[in-house]
Amino acid sequence: MYINNVHIFCYLIFAVLGGAIGQFLTFANKRLIDEKNVFSKEFFKRDKAEKKLNYPLIIAMAVIYVVILYVCQIQFDFIKDLKLIKYLILAPMLVSAFVIDYKLQIIPNRLNLTMFEVGLVFAFLYGAFVDLQIAKNMLLRFSCRSGNIPYNYFNWWSNCWERSNGLWRCKTNGSNGAFLWSS
Repeated sequence: MYINNVHIFCYLIFAVLGGAIGQFLTFANKRLIDEKNVFSKEFFKRDKAEKKLNYPLIIAMAVIYVVILYVCQIQFDFIKDLKLIKYLILAPMLVSAFVIDYKLQIIPNRLNLTMFEVGLVFAFLYGAFVDLQIAKNMLLRFSCRSGNIPYNYFNWWSNCWERSNGLWRCKTNGSNGAFLWSS
């Protein structure tokens, strides 16, 4: 059985994968807030009280992954699936930014930088495998947007605020733009 030219088993796999990533985001959000490494041995050494399931985040990520699969249609070709891969990586980062911002009104700098770095990697992949003109247009589009680097340097105090521990936290202004260059 096929839905939108994608086998229904692929939807099931993406729903389970999205649910697993949703549960991982529960742990990752706590680590990002505490400014610790997300990928560490402590993920496996947590006690049972910390391993309880976060059903809203699991269901939300499963639904988001199924919708992304429905819209982008997996084609089992790396070059044709770059858009699908890009959105599968972007979705957990944006959900994590949303959850942390909702709870504490901050977005961790490490998350901003990771979104920016991965966006640059995808711009390179589009240039290397699809067309160099596409990557050039992505980079030019990013440099011409209103909320880019010179704006952040001159008006950083309007996008940042000081926490009680003396650290400065900034809102995301251009890092997710690296992902959305192609849109």
